[in-house]
Parts: sequence; C-alpha cells; structure tokens
Amino acid sequence: MTIKADVKKTKAPTPDNAGVLIPLTDETIEQRLGKLLNLMDQNGVTSLIIYADKEHGSNFEYLVGFIPRFEEALLVLNIDGTSTLILGNENFNKAQYSRIKAASKKCSLFSLPNQPMGGSDELEAILSEVKIDTNCLVGIAGWKLLPESNQQFDIPDFIVKALTSVVGREKLINATDLLISPKYGARITNNANEIAHYEYGASLASDAVLEAMDRLALGKSEIEIAEHLNKHGQYNSVVTICAFGARFVKGNLYPANHTLSKGDKVALTVGYRGGLSSRSGYAVESLSELEQVDKNYFAEVVVPYFNAYHFWLTNIKIGENGGDFYRKFAAYYPKEKFGWSLCPGHLTAEEEWLSSPFYEDSDATTQSGMILQVDFIPSQPNHHGVSAESTIALADGNLRQEMKQEYPELWKRIEKRKKYLSEELNIHLSEEVLPLTSTVGYYRPYLLSKECSLYISE
Repeated sequence: MTIKADVKKTKAPTPDNAGVLIPLTDETIEQRLGKLLNLMDQNGVTSLIIYADKEHGSNFEYLVGFIPRFEEALLVLNIDGTSTLILGNENFNKAQYSRIKAASKKCSLFSLPNQPMGGSDELEAILSEVKIDTNCLVGIAGWKLLPESNQQFDIPDFIVKALTSVVGREKLINATDLLISPKYGARITNNANEIAHYEYGASLASDAVLEAMDRLALGKSEIEIAEHLNKHGQYNSVVTICAFGARFVKGNLYPANHTLSKGDKVALTVGYRGGLSSRSGYAVESLSELEQVDKNYFAEVVVPYFNAYHFWLTNIKIGENGGDFYRKFAAYYPKEKFGWSLCPGHLTAEEEWLSSPFYEDSDATTQSGMILQVDFIPSQPNHHGVSAESTIALADGNLRQEMKQEYPELWKRIEKRKKYLSEELNIHLSEEVLPLTSTVGYYRPYLLSKECSLYISE
C-alpha cells in the first residue's frame, strides 16, 4: 500500500450548520407515497402493514411524519392509497397530524404497562374493522432485511397472530424490502428537499463533534465534553459516545465522570436524523507522545485508515455495483489485515443505518439521491481503533441543478466544503459526491493538537 497520508498544520473546517431545519414538503410526502404504492403494485402487495415503536419507527415516519414515541403503532396502507393508523392510548390524538390522510383506531394493547387495556383479542377485533385489501398479498414491514425468507417477521408475535387470524397466514409476507432494500426500496434515494432536510442533522452532528474536539483538555470530564455533543434538543439516532480511557466499565455505555489524562483513548460520537459523525484516537499532542502510548499506531493504523478513507471518497460513484465496490475496497484495504468486518459504508436517514449496498456479492447499485455514511471500522491486534465517520450524498446533474435552484444556501455550503477538502486536505471529490458536513475527511491524529490534521501528501 502506498502511503499517501501525512500530517501538517491546517485550518480547521468551519462549523456550518444553518440552524434552520428544512421541513419535508407536501409534494415530497406525495412522492414518497407514490414510490411505495408503485412498489406494492409491482410486487403484488395490495396491503402493507408498517410496524413502529420508538427504536424502529422510521418506516412508519416516512409517510406519517412522526413516531409513536414510547408506544407501538401500525400503518395499514392499501394499494388504492387509503390508510389507517392504529395507535396506543397516548398517541391516538396524534393521528390528526399524519402527513398522509388516514383513518385512525385506538389500540390500548400498544400502550404502556398497567394503563387501561383491553383483552388479548382487542387487536384482532380492530384489524377486522380496518380496511385491509386482501386481493393479493398482505405485506408486513418491520425494520430488518431477514436473509432468504419472506415468511419470517421481526415484529411482536401478538401482532402477527392477530393479522394471521384476520387475513390468513397464506396471505402474509415480509415486505420490509419495499422500504429499505438497497436495490429498490422506496427510502434509499432522496430528492432535493429530502437531502436539504437531512443535511441539517448531518451537519449538526459534525459541528458537535468538532466543538467537542476543540474543548478536549486534560482534567475535563466525559460529561463536560458530552455537553457539546447533544444539540438543539434533537433526537439522537444512536447512543451518544464520549469516552476517555477504558470503555464499557461495568456495562456503562454513557458519558460518566472520568476525566481526561494525557495518553487516554478518546471516542466521540453523535448522530441525528440525516447523519452521524465520530472521531476516535488518543489524547496526545505529537507523534512522539502517540508512539509512547501505542507504538506504530500512526503508521500501522491511522495512515492506512486515512488512505482507505481517501480511496472510498474518490472511488464512490453513481451506477457502481455494490459488490464490485466491496471487492475493490477490500483489495485496497484488506479485511484480513485491518480487521474490519461490517459493510464499508451504508445508507442513512432517520435511523443511523438504513441498509447498505456494499456487501459481498451485492447486486445493488449506487443511485443518485443516496445519502451514505463513510463508515468502516478497523480492529487491529494490540492497537486502539480509529474513526472519522461522516456523511455524503450522491447526486447526478439533474439533482444537483435542483439543489442549486431550490436550496442555494445549502449549495454554497457544499461548494465551500469541497473547496476546503481540495485546498487544505488535497482531497478532490467528483461532481456527483456532495459532502453534507464540513468535517468530511478531517481527522486530527493528535487530539490535543487543534492545529494538525491528516492530508493527502502526494
């Protein structure tokens, strides 16, 4: 592997979250509904039952506009466009705010323990009253793409049993793929409005991690630095990470009272709807200090990682077969040597990981409108890990023109980010690769040195 990465004094990127959330338009919701109805028609699904809870509400939110918070919910969508929301005690009053027109039913079984609740047959009775088109198949959408089976379901058993009783087991299939399949799912591509909407969260996470890195100082506690990660009261797509030294002590996942000492391992991660940013490394100020805590870490871990990061950014393109990209990336950055095991990058949206076109033998193709996380995680014996995860979008000429016209301020930010990458880090992106954060490609190898970052030295 040719070593291209090196360290130099650079200007830090400028925090650039606009502070204004771009709402999804009614036209976008209509487009979403149309995409999903077309997929249902193509796959012989005349009714789609979309499940939601707090952790797995994004497929539901895609059309409805909200999640059921601490309860469960179902959206019944028929091929003629009619729909019904089935909601628990404390979310039933939210039906009136649905982005798509929908009837509504209250199901107390979807509510919290010991609230007033009907009998075990309540859901079956409700489903019997709801319009469900059984002329062809009835799809169930959970949140997983279960391998090689459309007859397994990743939603609560009591819901599957009630549906089986009402429509018949022979009618039911797992249809989560209609929403999130990396080949054709309705949610895997975005229009200009959606990219502008999601850029808010991606850039917010980026700014937060940059601020947290700037505030790192010896003696500061995890809790103090974590205050800079959670922003604007926005919903986190993952558990926020701010960890110094050993992690997961006594099973703890969250920022605690540990204070930063010279040479500590550092991990910073925050994610919002639209993207996640992370940085990990060591609390040191120089290469000599880094060598003292993790000998050869810079040469054996950091430099190859950044080279692979550069390879990813400069080789990703629209129309690429996902399996081919996986093979190319694995040839450049061998998993046997560098220990990565997950997909080298994935799609993102409301949830941090939507699905991924990049896996072994994938026949998915990268498409204009995809929002992707630059995300691969090395794990090398006797070394700490490294991370500079961030968010980009792919956009063809038509989509780029729409973004320029409809969201000129966003387009200015994208152009500024590309200019920074080119002039400061010597990373040159193609026209169709759009950085959705100011810190794409920005990595400080010495986390206590705010002046130095990696760049491509060729």
